[in-house]
Amino acid sequence: MNPGVKQDVRQGLGRTYWTAWTAGAVSFLGTGITFGALPLLAASMTRDPRVVSLTEAVSTLGWLLLGLVSGVMVDRWRRTSTMWIVDAFRAVIAGAFAALVLADLQTVPLLLLAGFVLGLFAPFFDNASSAVVPDLVAPANLERANGYHQVSLLMLSNLLGPPFGAFLFVVDHGLPILFDAISFAVAAALIWKIRKAVPPPEVSEHRHLGRELVEGMKYLWRHKLLRSLCLLLVVVNAVGTGMVAILVLYVLEVLGLPEAAFGWLVAVYAVGGVAGAVITPRLSKAFSTFTNVFTAMLISSFAVIVMGLWGSLVPVVVAVVILGFGSAWWNVVTITLRQRIVPSALLGRVTSVYRMVAFCAAPLGAVGAGFLAHRTNLTTPYLVMGLCQLAATLAFAPTVRAQLKATLRVPV
Repeated sequence: MNPGVKQDVRQGLGRTYWTAWTAGAVSFLGTGITFGALPLLAASMTRDPRVVSLTEAVSTLGWLLLGLVSGVMVDRWRRTSTMWIVDAFRAVIAGAFAALVLADLQTVPLLLLAGFVLGLFAPFFDNASSAVVPDLVAPANLERANGYHQVSLLMLSNLLGPPFGAFLFVVDHGLPILFDAISFAVAAALIWKIRKAVPPPEVSEHRHLGRELVEGMKYLWRHKLLRSLCLLLVVVNAVGTGMVAILVLYVLEVLGLPEAAFGWLVAVYAVGGVAGAVITPRLSKAFSTFTNVFTAMLISSFAVIVMGLWGSLVPVVVAVVILGFGSAWWNVVTITLRQRIVPSALLGRVTSVYRMVAFCAAPLGAVGAGFLAHRTNLTTPYLVMGLCQLAATLAFAPTVRAQLKATLRVPV
């Protein structure tokens, strides 16, 4: 933690953290609004699930192209500066695309291009916002800080943003994207105010991009626990991206609901996620790390399977709430574990390698779900993906348990 950051005695978190949290919350709201609108925009131009799924796939390509490089840069640059500069650029790009949509000049290629370009900046912001947390709070408060981060992400990006985005989409197709651009601009301004709260890292004069990349990759590969969790996250990301890629069509055709219901189903997911993020710090203290990780994965897998078996409203809503709870539980526990294990000087690179490996599966999950739905129906991909995640959870459980015991040196 940066010794210059003052801590709030009662909450254990300082003003700088809350400013960064507010900036992230604003940005999450705009992202959620767009998340609720872009699939609808794609579906308004085509009902081909292969094309609709591509809107999700292209947004993850930035991790494949720049994920590793972003980790090196985050360890070289002041992390708060990285965050505000990235959001400033994203505000300009989203604003330009919003202008095109408002002028009714949108096409599928333009939609895919906008998602791709915005996705190129995402690794820099995501790595910096995760790596900066240990600089802002005391180690004992990492679960709480990461929990609040998940609450803002779920409340605004998933609970409030998507239904509001769907509503704005009905009013005018370009309004959700315009709101996203404004949110990026506001977030950039807030982070700019605290850009010097975190000191710049000490960087060697003999730095070398390739050598620094190798350092991050070697650390992750040689750390058996982090490597196992990373490989498990590959499956989680493929399943999650595949679910989202065809979710709008699942809502419209399987559940038979109107367009606005897509945003509301995402909001239901967020309700479970917020509950999970709030409760996880207590669960982390009450149960072992292995119990937390394994149970979160187990209930998430069964929730996806339910969506494949019962395409009716009540069981799907229950499954989505459970899925949100399990996802937030998994995220808070594993992110905190990584922040505690990895040295600060390597955290950006290790995080980028960790997430880039996982994101490699995201385009495959999205495209695979789209093609499977095209060849079969819209429920089969959910059943297949849920079973795959369940199999991976059971396969990795013994290894993760042994490695947690060796790494933490406590009973698990």
